Amino acid sequence: RFVNRGERWLEFVKGCYTTNSVFGLGGARVTTGYDFLSNEATCKLEATTNTQRTKAVLNLESKNPTVSIVHALDQRHTIAPEISLRDAKITYQWNMALPSGSLRTKVDPTSAVYVTWTDRSSAGTWVTDLRLPLEGTTISALAADVRIRRQFAF
Repeated sequence: RFVNRGERWLEFVKGCYTTNSVFGLGGARVTTGYDFLSNEATCKLEATTNTQRTKAVLNLESKNPTVSIVHALDQRHTIAPEISLRDAKITYQWNMALPSGSLRTKVDPTSAVYVTWTDRSSAGTWVTDLRLPLEGTTISALAADVRIRRQFAF
């Protein structure tokens, strides 16, 4: 990205290489980048199976490197466990496509369950976010946080 801010003309650079059918896999992609402002490098390696139903992702970002497996159970359901390489923390994601939207869940066994329900309509989209804490011993600490919002299409 080119900008004119004093002495810096380049803030961020990113590159990607994609190949099909490598090492018996369906394909592979390597994406690298460097942020000159924060002085941080990123690298993401992705490989898919021949059926395109399963993808392994190794994300080597400096703050939180992760490895995850994304698997499509069928046309509507996807699961994706993710392991942090920094602290071995595991999170689980489950996504479901609905006729008029989607349901996304993320479970962090050490803190909370997150659910986002998106419902599209002709005049916009309803989005419901739910956070259910899994830690704490008081009623207020275990109280769910529910947020409902409307996104309008103009």
